[in-house]
Amino acid sequence: MFEQYYPYFYLNGFFRWVYQIYWLVLNAVLIAYMGYVLATWVLPQTPEWLVVGMIVGLSLYANLVRPETVINIGVMLIPIIFLFVIFLMLAVPDLTWSNLFPVEWHNTKLIMAGLIHSTYAFFGIEMYLIYRPFLKRDTQVKGRPLFIYQLVLFVFYMISVLFTQMFFALEEIKLIPEPIMYILKSQEVTFVKRLDIFFVYIWLSWSIVTVMIFGLSFRVLYFSKKRKHPKRSIVIYHLLLAILPLFVMQFQQIEFIKNSLHYVLLVFTFLLPMIIMCWNKWRGKRVS
Repeated sequence: MFEQYYPYFYLNGFFRWVYQIYWLVLNAVLIAYMGYVLATWVLPQTPEWLVVGMIVGLSLYANLVRPETVINIGVMLIPIIFLFVIFLMLAVPDLTWSNLFPVEWHNTKLIMAGLIHSTYAFFGIEMYLIYRPFLKRDTQVKGRPLFIYQLVLFVFYMISVLFTQMFFALEEIKLIPEPIMYILKSQEVTFVKRLDIFFVYIWLSWSIVTVMIFGLSFRVLYFSKKRKHPKRSIVIYHLLLAILPLFVMQFQQIEFIKNSLHYVLLVFTFLLPMIIMCWNKWRGKRVS
């Protein structure tokens, strides 16, 4: 749908600021969650402001010096998905396949809750509409390359969900904050003492790239109009990004955000883009 109607995702001044503020807040929440996970698993004695400062500093450097490298780094990290899946396979002997049954297909409320939570898989997909116009007009994103890309993501998410449910009982999952990390922690390998910490750093790399891409998206949207002092604006954005996470880096707040963020994603990832594209298509307004 986005590929077909992306030319109609024209944002006026109001909606540009809506998405810029949304990405700023979402990025701040992501950084707070990163700091929380690092404090829990790897750096319990490190001050929160120092962790946030390092993450934001990397994003500031990338967006000031060579913004195009942000996209390139993200592409380079894609093969790590296969490494993650391979090491997760070490847990196969410990899986209880019967945990998957019975499936309560008649429980409509449970199925709908699962569908709503599945929107996390589309985290940030609205940025496709921002970057798609930069490709050649006659380029079509479809066919075998798109299928392979979607299949990789599907396998990654499906294995993560199935292995979690087969490794733990449903009641246990409610008590464990990061089930995948516990699964990796229980696996013994010779080249590293704790496999979970190894993958925390890999996850951290992915997350930092995500922070950079949010920053780049803010930059693209903000500078769609000519602005004075562009570097100063980027620095101010990152200063806000360094301050906001410190207000929500608490366990109760993180858990509340995790349990409610998907409703926000539904609005800004699906509903609002559809309304904007339908409205602009009716008006005949396109991205130039």
